[in-house]
Amino acid sequence: MVKIFLTLACVSSLNTAWAQTTPAPKTITLNQKTVAELVLKQSPQTAEVNLKYQQYRLDPVKALSAYDWKLLVESGFEYDKSASLLTSTTSNKAKYERYRTTASLTKPFTTGTTLGLELSRLSQKVEFESLPTSPPPGEQTLDMAGFTFEQTLLGNFFGTADRGNVNAAELTFQANTVARANELEDVVLSAIRQFWTAYVAQENFKESVNSRERYQKLVDAVKRKTSLGYSNPGDLPQIQAEFETRVQKVKTASTDYLKSMENLTTILGLDPGTEIKFEVPKEIPPVPKLPAKNVENLRSIRSQKLKVEAAQESLDAAESLSYPTLNFVGKMYTSGADETASGSYSELTGGSRPKYYAGLKLQYNFGSDIQNETIINKKLTKDLEDTRLRRQLSESSDLEAQAQRKVDATYAIVLSAEKQKGFREKASQELNRSYTQGRTDISVLITAMNNFFDSEVQYSQAVGNYAVALNEWAAVRDELIPDDSGKN
Repeated sequence: MVKIFLTLACVSSLNTAWAQTTPAPKTITLNQKTVAELVLKQSPQTAEVNLKYQQYRLDPVKALSAYDWKLLVESGFEYDKSASLLTSTTSNKAKYERYRTTASLTKPFTTGTTLGLELSRLSQKVEFESLPTSPPPGEQTLDMAGFTFEQTLLGNFFGTADRGNVNAAELTFQANTVARANELEDVVLSAIRQFWTAYVAQENFKESVNSRERYQKLVDAVKRKTSLGYSNPGDLPQIQAEFETRVQKVKTASTDYLKSMENLTTILGLDPGTEIKFEVPKEIPPVPKLPAKNVENLRSIRSQKLKVEAAQESLDAAESLSYPTLNFVGKMYTSGADETASGSYSELTGGSRPKYYAGLKLQYNFGSDIQNETIINKKLTKDLEDTRLRRQLSESSDLEAQAQRKVDATYAIVLSAEKQKGFREKASQELNRSYTQGRTDISVLITAMNNFFDSEVQYSQAVGNYAVALNEWAAVRDELIPDDSGKN
Protein backbone atom coordinates (compact mmCIF):
# COMPACT_ATOMS: atom_id res chain seq x y z
CA MET A 1 0.00 0.00 0.00
CA VAL A 2 2.87 2.37 0.85
CA LYS A 3 4.57 1.61 -2.50
CA ILE A 4 1.36 2.36 -4.39
CA PHE A 5 0.96 5.65 -2.55
CA LEU A 6 4.56 6.67 -3.31
CA THR A 7 4.10 5.78 -6.99
CA LEU A 8 0.94 7.86 -7.22
CA ALA A 9 2.71 10.74 -5.48
CA CYS A 10 5.59 10.62 -7.98
CA VAL A 11 3.24 10.53 -10.94
CA SER A 12 1.28 13.42 -9.50
CA SER A 13 4.43 15.49 -9.01
CA LEU A 14 5.62 14.72 -12.55
CA ASN A 15 2.26 15.76 -14.01
CA THR A 16 2.37 18.98 -11.99
CA ALA A 17 5.89 19.77 -13.19
CA TRP A 18 4.95 19.03 -16.81
CA ALA A 19 1.91 21.29 -16.57
CA GLN A 20 4.08 24.08 -15.18
CA THR A 21 6.70 23.81 -17.95
CA THR A 22 4.32 23.25 -20.88
CA PRO A 23 3.32 26.60 -22.45
CA ALA A 24 -0.35 27.39 -22.65
CA PRO A 25 -1.88 26.99 -26.13
CA LYS A 26 -1.68 30.11 -28.25
CA THR A 27 -4.93 32.02 -28.71
CA ILE A 28 -5.72 33.99 -31.84
CA THR A 29 -8.77 36.01 -32.82
CA LEU A 30 -9.80 35.65 -36.45
CA ASN A 31 -12.02 37.61 -38.77
CA GLN A 32 -12.22 37.59 -42.55
CA LYS A 33 -9.46 40.18 -42.93
CA THR A 34 -6.97 38.43 -40.66
CA VAL A 35 -7.75 35.12 -42.38
CA ALA A 36 -6.86 36.62 -45.78
CA GLU A 37 -3.68 38.18 -44.38
CA LEU A 38 -2.56 34.99 -42.64
CA VAL A 39 -3.22 32.73 -45.61
CA LEU A 40 -1.20 35.00 -47.90
CA LYS A 41 1.59 35.31 -45.37
CA GLN A 42 2.15 31.78 -44.09
CA SER A 43 -0.21 29.25 -45.62
CA PRO A 44 1.48 26.19 -47.15
CA GLN A 45 -0.90 26.47 -50.10
CA THR A 46 0.27 30.04 -50.76
CA ALA A 47 3.88 28.86 -50.66
CA GLU A 48 3.04 26.10 -53.15
CA VAL A 49 1.48 28.59 -55.57
CA ASN A 50 4.41 31.00 -55.32
CA LEU A 51 7.00 28.28 -55.78
CA LYS A 52 5.13 26.81 -58.74
CA TYR A 53 4.99 30.14 -60.56
CA GLN A 54 8.59 31.01 -59.73
CA GLN A 55 9.57 27.95 -61.74
CA TYR A 56 8.21 29.69 -64.84
CA ARG A 57 10.96 32.33 -64.56
CA LEU A 58 13.31 29.92 -66.32
CA ASP A 59 11.42 29.89 -69.64
CA PRO A 60 12.10 33.48 -70.82
CA VAL A 61 15.68 33.27 -69.56
CA LYS A 62 16.13 30.01 -71.43
CA ALA A 63 14.85 31.66 -74.62
CA LEU A 64 17.31 34.54 -74.21
CA SER A 65 20.18 32.19 -73.38
CA ALA A 66 20.46 31.36 -77.09
CA TYR A 67 21.87 34.89 -77.51
CA ASP A 68 24.48 34.75 -74.77
CA TRP A 69 28.09 35.69 -75.36
CA LYS A 70 30.03 32.49 -76.01
CA LEU A 71 33.69 32.44 -75.04
CA LEU A 72 35.79 29.42 -76.01
CA VAL A 73 39.45 29.03 -75.03
CA GLU A 74 41.55 25.96 -75.76
CA SER A 75 45.25 25.53 -75.05
CA GLY A 76 47.43 22.43 -75.22
CA PHE A 77 50.67 20.69 -76.13
CA GLU A 78 51.10 18.29 -79.01
CA TYR A 79 53.95 15.81 -79.55
CA ASP A 80 54.05 14.53 -83.13
CA LYS A 81 56.39 11.87 -84.50
CA SER A 82 53.80 10.19 -86.67
CA ALA A 83 54.54 8.79 -90.07
CA SER A 84 53.34 10.35 -93.30
CA LEU A 85 54.08 10.04 -96.98
CA LEU A 86 56.60 12.85 -96.72
CA THR A 87 58.38 11.30 -93.70
CA SER A 88 58.21 7.63 -94.55
CA THR A 89 61.88 7.47 -95.55
CA THR A 90 64.50 7.28 -92.87
CA SER A 91 66.18 10.50 -94.07
CA ASN A 92 63.10 12.66 -93.44
CA LYS A 93 62.01 11.49 -89.98
CA ALA A 94 61.22 14.41 -87.63
CA LYS A 95 59.85 15.13 -84.17
CA TYR A 96 57.43 18.05 -83.69
CA GLU A 97 56.50 19.77 -80.46
CA ARG A 98 53.63 22.20 -80.80
CA TYR A 99 51.94 24.57 -78.35
CA ARG A 100 48.53 25.54 -79.64
CA THR A 101 46.19 28.19 -78.14
CA THR A 102 42.87 29.26 -79.66
CA ALA A 103 40.22 31.66 -78.36
CA SER A 104 36.92 32.70 -79.88
CA LEU A 105 34.14 35.05 -78.81
CA THR A 106 30.75 34.94 -80.56
CA LYS A 107 27.52 36.83 -79.98
CA PRO A 108 24.23 36.06 -81.75
CA PHE A 109 21.58 38.81 -81.82
CA THR A 110 17.81 38.65 -82.20
CA THR A 111 18.25 40.51 -85.50
CA GLY A 112 19.52 37.26 -87.04
CA THR A 113 23.08 38.59 -86.83
CA THR A 114 26.04 36.65 -85.46
CA LEU A 115 29.35 38.37 -84.78
CA GLY A 116 32.55 36.50 -83.98
CA LEU A 117 36.15 37.19 -83.03
CA GLU A 118 38.84 34.53 -83.32
CA LEU A 119 42.45 34.53 -82.07
CA SER A 120 44.98 31.69 -82.35
CA ARG A 121 48.68 31.07 -81.84
CA LEU A 122 50.67 28.00 -82.91
CA SER A 123 54.25 27.64 -81.68
CA GLN A 124 56.21 24.79 -83.28
CA LYS A 125 59.61 23.24 -82.55
CA VAL A 126 61.02 20.60 -84.92
CA GLU A 127 63.99 18.25 -84.67
CA PHE A 128 65.15 16.14 -87.66
CA GLU A 129 67.02 12.87 -87.25
CA SER A 130 68.79 13.78 -90.48
CA LEU A 131 68.56 17.23 -91.95
CA PRO A 132 66.68 17.51 -95.25
CA THR A 133 68.11 19.40 -98.20
CA SER A 134 66.22 22.62 -97.36
CA PRO A 135 65.31 22.34 -93.68
CA PRO A 136 62.66 24.73 -92.25
CA PRO A 137 63.48 26.82 -89.18
CA GLY A 138 63.74 24.81 -85.98
CA GLU A 139 61.28 27.10 -84.19
CA GLN A 140 58.31 29.00 -85.66
CA THR A 141 55.24 30.89 -84.43
CA LEU A 142 52.02 31.43 -86.40
CA ASP A 143 49.51 34.03 -85.15
CA MET A 144 46.06 34.55 -86.64
CA ALA A 145 43.17 36.94 -85.82
CA GLY A 146 39.82 37.10 -87.53
CA PHE A 147 36.41 38.74 -87.46
CA THR A 148 33.30 36.93 -88.73
CA PHE A 149 29.87 38.23 -89.61
CA GLU A 150 26.76 36.27 -90.54
CA GLN A 151 23.29 37.64 -91.31
CA THR A 152 20.07 35.72 -92.01
CA LEU A 153 18.33 36.80 -95.22
CA LEU A 154 15.54 34.34 -95.98
CA GLY A 155 14.64 31.80 -93.29
CA ASN A 156 14.44 33.71 -90.00
CA PHE A 157 14.50 36.93 -92.05
CA PHE A 158 16.61 39.40 -90.05
CA GLY A 159 15.73 37.57 -86.83
CA THR A 160 11.93 37.34 -87.24
CA ALA A 161 11.81 33.85 -85.75
CA ASP A 162 14.34 34.70 -83.05
CA ARG A 163 12.32 37.64 -81.81
CA GLY A 164 9.10 35.64 -82.09
CA ASN A 165 10.40 32.86 -79.85
CA VAL A 166 11.77 35.31 -77.29
CA ASN A 167 8.55 37.35 -77.26
CA ALA A 168 6.43 34.20 -76.96
CA ALA A 169 8.39 33.06 -73.92
CA GLU A 170 8.16 36.49 -72.28
CA LEU A 171 4.43 36.83 -72.98
CA THR A 172 3.76 33.35 -71.61
CA PHE A 173 5.64 34.26 -68.43
CA GLN A 174 3.61 37.48 -68.11
CA ALA A 175 0.40 35.48 -68.58
CA ASN A 176 1.45 33.08 -65.82
CA THR A 177 2.32 36.01 -63.55
CA VAL A 178 -1.17 37.43 -63.99
CA ALA A 179 -2.78 34.03 -63.50
CA ARG A 180 -0.81 33.56 -60.29
CA ALA A 181 -2.86 36.26 -58.55
CA ASN A 182 -6.04 34.42 -59.52
CA GLU A 183 -4.73 31.18 -58.02
CA LEU A 184 -3.77 32.99 -54.83
CA GLU A 185 -7.27 34.43 -54.78
CA ASP A 186 -8.64 30.89 -54.90
CA VAL A 187 -6.46 30.00 -51.89
CA VAL A 188 -7.78 33.01 -49.96
CA LEU A 189 -11.35 32.16 -50.90
CA SER A 190 -10.83 28.56 -49.77
CA ALA A 191 -9.51 29.81 -46.41
CA ILE A 192 -12.49 32.14 -45.97
CA ARG A 193 -14.87 29.29 -46.76
CA GLN A 194 -13.10 27.17 -44.14
CA PHE A 195 -13.32 30.07 -41.67
CA TRP A 196 -17.09 30.17 -42.02
CA THR A 197 -17.37 26.39 -42.04
CA ALA A 198 -15.53 26.28 -38.71
CA TYR A 199 -17.66 29.12 -37.32
CA VAL A 200 -20.89 27.40 -38.32
CA ALA A 201 -19.61 24.12 -36.85
CA GLN A 202 -18.87 25.95 -33.60
CA GLU A 203 -22.34 27.49 -33.49
CA ASN A 204 -23.89 24.13 -34.36
CA PHE A 205 -22.02 22.52 -31.47
CA LYS A 206 -23.14 25.27 -29.07
CA GLU A 207 -26.75 24.93 -30.16
CA SER A 208 -26.54 21.14 -29.83
CA VAL A 209 -25.37 21.54 -26.24
CA ASN A 210 -28.13 24.07 -25.54
CA SER A 211 -30.73 21.75 -27.07
CA ARG A 212 -29.50 18.87 -24.94
CA GLU A 213 -29.79 21.03 -21.82
CA ARG A 214 -33.32 22.09 -22.76
CA TYR A 215 -34.31 18.46 -23.19
CA GLN A 216 -32.66 17.58 -19.90
CA LYS A 217 -34.87 20.13 -18.15
CA LEU A 218 -37.91 18.79 -19.95
CA VAL A 219 -37.02 15.21 -18.91
CA ASP A 220 -36.83 16.35 -15.29
CA ALA A 221 -40.19 18.14 -15.62
CA VAL A 222 -41.88 15.09 -17.16
CA LYS A 223 -40.46 12.87 -14.44
CA ARG A 224 -42.04 15.13 -11.82
CA LYS A 225 -45.40 15.05 -13.63
CA THR A 226 -45.18 11.28 -13.95
CA SER A 227 -44.45 10.86 -10.26
CA LEU A 228 -47.51 12.95 -9.51
CA GLY A 229 -49.62 11.05 -12.01
CA TYR A 230 -50.26 14.04 -14.29
CA SER A 231 -48.44 12.88 -17.42
CA ASN A 232 -49.94 10.89 -20.26
CA PRO A 233 -48.86 7.32 -20.89
CA GLY A 234 -45.65 7.20 -22.96
CA ASP A 235 -44.64 10.84 -22.30
CA LEU A 236 -41.55 10.01 -20.26
CA PRO A 237 -40.14 7.35 -22.65
CA GLN A 238 -40.70 9.68 -25.60
CA ILE A 239 -38.85 12.57 -24.06
CA GLN A 240 -36.07 10.32 -22.76
CA ALA A 241 -35.58 8.87 -26.26
CA GLU A 242 -35.44 12.36 -27.71
CA PHE A 243 -32.90 13.36 -25.07
CA GLU A 244 -30.66 10.51 -26.22
CA THR A 245 -31.00 11.83 -29.77
CA ARG A 246 -29.72 15.19 -28.51
CA VAL A 247 -26.79 13.46 -26.80
CA GLN A 248 -25.88 11.81 -30.11
CA LYS A 249 -26.11 15.12 -31.97
CA VAL A 250 -23.73 16.74 -29.48
CA LYS A 251 -21.17 14.03 -30.16
CA THR A 252 -21.54 14.41 -33.92
CA ALA A 253 -21.41 18.20 -33.73
CA SER A 254 -18.33 18.03 -31.50
CA THR A 255 -16.51 15.81 -34.02
CA ASP A 256 -17.43 18.09 -36.94
CA TYR A 257 -16.35 21.16 -34.97
CA LEU A 258 -12.93 19.74 -34.08
CA LYS A 259 -12.38 18.61 -37.67
CA SER A 260 -13.27 22.05 -39.04
CA MET A 261 -10.97 23.78 -36.56
CA GLU A 262 -8.07 21.50 -37.45
CA ASN A 263 -8.62 22.14 -41.16
CA LEU A 264 -8.68 25.90 -40.53
CA THR A 265 -5.50 25.73 -38.46
CA THR A 266 -3.74 23.79 -41.20
CA ILE A 267 -4.79 26.01 -44.09
CA LEU A 268 -3.67 29.14 -42.17
CA GLY A 269 -0.32 27.61 -41.22
CA LEU A 270 -0.99 27.97 -37.48
CA ASP A 271 0.62 25.83 -34.82
CA PRO A 272 -1.35 22.69 -33.93
CA GLY A 273 -3.49 23.24 -30.87
CA THR A 274 -3.89 26.97 -31.45
CA GLU A 275 -7.08 28.19 -29.81
CA ILE A 276 -9.18 30.19 -32.26
CA LYS A 277 -11.75 32.80 -31.38
CA PHE A 278 -14.10 34.05 -34.07
CA GLU A 279 -14.78 37.73 -34.59
CA VAL A 280 -18.01 37.88 -36.56
CA PRO A 281 -20.06 41.09 -36.96
CA LYS A 282 -23.38 40.94 -35.15
CA GLU A 283 -25.12 43.09 -37.73
CA ILE A 284 -25.68 41.54 -41.14
CA PRO A 285 -24.37 44.00 -43.76
CA PRO A 286 -26.74 44.73 -46.66
CA VAL A 287 -25.85 43.88 -50.23
CA PRO A 288 -23.36 46.50 -51.48
CA LYS A 289 -24.01 48.53 -54.62
CA LEU A 290 -21.06 47.94 -56.93
CA PRO A 291 -20.39 49.56 -60.32
CA ALA A 292 -20.39 47.42 -63.42
CA LYS A 293 -17.10 45.62 -64.01
CA ASN A 294 -15.41 45.72 -67.41
CA VAL A 295 -14.61 42.09 -68.14
CA GLU A 296 -11.69 43.15 -70.35
CA ASN A 297 -9.86 44.26 -67.19
CA LEU A 298 -10.24 40.95 -65.36
CA ARG A 299 -7.03 39.06 -64.64
CA SER A 300 -8.21 35.88 -66.35
CA ILE A 301 -8.97 37.84 -69.54
CA ARG A 302 -5.68 39.75 -69.44
CA SER A 303 -3.79 36.51 -68.92
CA GLN A 304 -5.59 34.81 -71.80
CA LYS A 305 -4.94 37.76 -74.13
CA LEU A 306 -1.22 37.44 -73.38
CA LYS A 307 -1.42 33.73 -74.23
CA VAL A 308 -3.07 34.60 -77.55
CA GLU A 309 -0.25 37.05 -78.31
CA ALA A 310 2.34 34.43 -77.37
CA ALA A 311 0.69 31.90 -79.69
CA GLN A 312 0.73 34.44 -82.51
CA GLU A 313 4.43 35.11 -81.96
CA SER A 314 5.16 31.37 -82.06
CA LEU A 315 3.16 31.06 -85.29
CA ASP A 316 5.09 33.93 -86.91
CA ALA A 317 8.37 32.31 -85.86
CA ALA A 318 7.33 28.95 -87.34
CA GLU A 319 6.29 30.54 -90.64
CA SER A 320 9.62 32.39 -90.86
CA LEU A 321 11.59 29.20 -90.21
CA SER A 322 9.69 27.30 -92.90
CA TYR A 323 11.75 28.96 -95.65
CA PRO A 324 15.18 27.71 -96.69
CA THR A 325 18.02 29.23 -94.71
CA LEU A 326 19.94 31.81 -96.73
CA ASN A 327 22.66 33.66 -94.85
CA PHE A 328 25.25 36.22 -95.89
CA VAL A 329 28.67 35.28 -94.54
CA GLY A 330 31.61 37.64 -94.23
CA LYS A 331 35.07 36.85 -92.81
CA MET A 332 38.21 38.92 -92.41
CA TYR A 333 41.49 37.52 -91.14
CA THR A 334 45.04 38.73 -90.68
CA SER A 335 48.02 36.56 -89.82
CA GLY A 336 51.70 36.62 -89.06
CA ALA A 337 54.47 34.03 -89.00
CA ASP A 338 58.06 34.25 -87.81
CA GLU A 339 60.75 32.34 -86.01
CA THR A 340 60.04 34.42 -82.89
CA ALA A 341 56.74 35.12 -81.16
CA SER A 342 57.33 38.88 -81.16
CA GLY A 343 58.05 38.88 -84.87
CA SER A 344 54.91 36.90 -85.62
CA TYR A 345 52.76 39.23 -83.51
CA SER A 346 54.32 42.30 -85.17
CA GLU A 347 53.47 40.95 -88.61
CA LEU A 348 49.92 40.11 -87.41
CA THR A 349 49.24 43.65 -86.16
CA GLY A 350 50.82 45.17 -89.25
CA GLY A 351 48.04 43.70 -91.40
CA SER A 352 50.35 42.84 -94.25
CA ARG A 353 48.82 39.40 -94.73
CA PRO A 354 45.03 39.86 -94.88
CA LYS A 355 42.45 37.28 -95.91
CA TYR A 356 38.85 38.14 -96.89
CA TYR A 357 35.81 36.07 -97.66
CA ALA A 358 32.24 37.02 -98.59
CA GLY A 359 29.54 34.66 -99.72
CA LEU A 360 26.07 33.16 -99.30
CA LYS A 361 25.19 30.02 -97.37
CA LEU A 362 22.07 28.10 -98.33
CA GLN A 363 20.53 25.25 -96.35
CA TYR A 364 17.24 23.49 -97.06
CA ASN A 365 15.87 20.58 -95.07
CA PHE A 366 13.26 18.35 -96.69
CA GLY A 367 11.78 14.89 -96.46
CA SER A 368 9.72 14.87 -93.24
CA ASP A 369 7.58 17.97 -93.96
CA ILE A 370 8.30 19.09 -90.38
CA GLN A 371 8.14 22.77 -91.35
CA ASN A 372 4.57 22.57 -92.62
CA GLU A 373 3.43 20.43 -89.69
CA THR A 374 4.99 22.88 -87.24
CA ILE A 375 3.03 25.74 -88.82
CA ILE A 376 -0.20 23.72 -88.59
CA ASN A 377 0.52 22.92 -84.93
CA LYS A 378 1.23 26.55 -84.05
CA LYS A 379 -1.89 27.69 -85.90
CA LEU A 380 -4.01 25.17 -83.99
CA THR A 381 -2.51 26.45 -80.75
CA LYS A 382 -3.35 30.02 -81.76
CA ASP A 383 -6.95 29.03 -82.65
CA LEU A 384 -7.26 27.18 -79.34
CA GLU A 385 -6.15 30.21 -77.33
CA ASP A 386 -8.52 32.44 -79.35
CA THR A 387 -11.40 30.08 -78.61
CA ARG A 388 -10.56 30.07 -74.92
CA LEU A 389 -10.50 33.86 -74.89
CA ARG A 390 -13.96 34.10 -76.48
CA ARG A 391 -15.31 31.52 -74.05
CA GLN A 392 -13.84 33.29 -71.03
CA LEU A 393 -15.26 36.63 -72.16
CA SER A 394 -18.74 35.12 -72.24
CA GLU A 395 -18.30 33.17 -69.02
CA SER A 396 -16.92 36.15 -67.09
CA SER A 397 -20.07 38.18 -67.66
CA ASP A 398 -22.21 35.20 -66.69
CA LEU A 399 -20.16 34.46 -63.58
CA GLU A 400 -20.50 37.97 -62.20
CA ALA A 401 -24.25 38.01 -62.81
CA GLN A 402 -24.58 34.62 -61.15
CA ALA A 403 -22.43 35.69 -58.20
CA GLN A 404 -24.53 38.81 -57.69
CA ARG A 405 -27.77 36.81 -57.82
CA LYS A 406 -26.33 34.40 -55.27
CA VAL A 407 -25.50 37.31 -52.95
CA ASP A 408 -29.05 38.68 -53.28
CA ALA A 409 -30.56 35.26 -52.64
CA THR A 410 -28.37 34.42 -49.62
CA TYR A 411 -29.05 37.84 -48.08
CA ALA A 412 -32.80 37.28 -48.42
CA ILE A 413 -32.37 33.81 -46.89
CA VAL A 414 -30.50 35.28 -43.91
CA LEU A 415 -33.30 37.74 -43.20
CA SER A 416 -35.91 35.02 -43.57
CA ALA A 417 -33.93 32.57 -41.40
CA GLU A 418 -33.65 35.20 -38.68
CA LYS A 419 -37.43 35.69 -38.65
CA GLN A 420 -37.99 31.95 -38.80
CA LYS A 421 -35.75 31.41 -35.77
CA GLY A 422 -37.77 33.96 -33.79
CA PHE A 423 -41.05 32.30 -34.72
CA ARG A 424 -39.72 28.82 -33.88
CA GLU A 425 -38.47 30.03 -30.51
CA LYS A 426 -41.81 31.67 -29.68
CA ALA A 427 -43.73 28.54 -30.72
CA SER A 428 -41.47 26.34 -28.59
CA GLN A 429 -41.92 28.53 -25.54
CA GLU A 430 -45.72 28.71 -25.90
CA LEU A 431 -46.08 24.96 -26.46
CA ASN A 432 -43.83 24.28 -23.47
CA ARG A 433 -46.18 26.30 -21.25
CA SER A 434 -49.19 24.63 -22.85
CA TYR A 435 -47.74 21.16 -22.18
CA THR A 436 -47.05 22.11 -18.57
CA GLN A 437 -50.73 23.03 -18.30
CA GLY A 438 -51.72 19.70 -19.82
CA ARG A 439 -53.23 21.19 -22.97
CA THR A 440 -50.67 19.92 -25.52
CA ASP A 441 -49.44 16.47 -26.44
CA ILE A 442 -45.72 15.95 -25.82
CA SER A 443 -45.08 14.90 -29.45
CA VAL A 444 -46.16 18.33 -30.59
CA LEU A 445 -43.77 19.94 -28.11
CA ILE A 446 -40.90 17.70 -29.24
CA THR A 447 -41.53 18.66 -32.88
CA ALA A 448 -41.55 22.36 -31.96
CA MET A 449 -38.31 22.09 -29.96
CA ASN A 450 -36.59 20.20 -32.78
CA ASN A 451 -37.74 22.79 -35.29
CA PHE A 452 -36.34 25.54 -33.06
CA PHE A 453 -32.98 23.78 -32.90
CA ASP A 454 -32.94 23.30 -36.67
CA SER A 455 -33.79 26.98 -37.24
CA GLU A 456 -30.85 28.06 -35.07
CA VAL A 457 -28.48 25.88 -37.08
CA GLN A 458 -29.99 27.06 -40.36
CA TYR A 459 -29.55 30.69 -39.35
CA SER A 460 -25.83 30.24 -38.60
CA GLN A 461 -25.43 28.41 -41.90
CA ALA A 462 -27.28 31.18 -43.75
CA VAL A 463 -24.99 33.83 -42.25
CA GLY A 464 -21.95 31.86 -43.37
CA ASN A 465 -23.37 31.29 -46.86
CA TYR A 466 -24.05 35.01 -47.26
CA ALA A 467 -20.53 35.96 -46.17
CA VAL A 468 -18.99 33.39 -48.53
CA ALA A 469 -21.21 34.61 -51.39
CA LEU A 470 -19.98 38.18 -50.85
CA ASN A 471 -16.36 37.03 -51.04
CA GLU A 472 -17.05 34.91 -54.12
CA TRP A 473 -18.58 37.97 -55.77
CA ALA A 474 -15.47 39.98 -54.90
CA ALA A 475 -13.26 37.19 -56.28
CA VAL A 476 -15.18 37.12 -59.58
CA ARG A 477 -14.52 40.88 -59.85
CA ASP A 478 -10.80 40.44 -58.95
CA GLU A 479 -11.36 42.56 -55.85
CA LEU A 480 -10.68 39.99 -53.14
CA ILE A 481 -6.90 40.49 -53.32
CA PRO A 482 -4.72 42.91 -55.35
CA ASP A 483 -2.56 41.71 -58.23
CA ASP A 484 0.70 41.86 -56.24
CA SER A 485 -0.51 39.91 -53.18
CA GLY A 486 1.60 37.12 -51.79
CA LYS A 487 4.86 38.06 -53.49
CA ASN A 488 7.95 36.72 -51.82
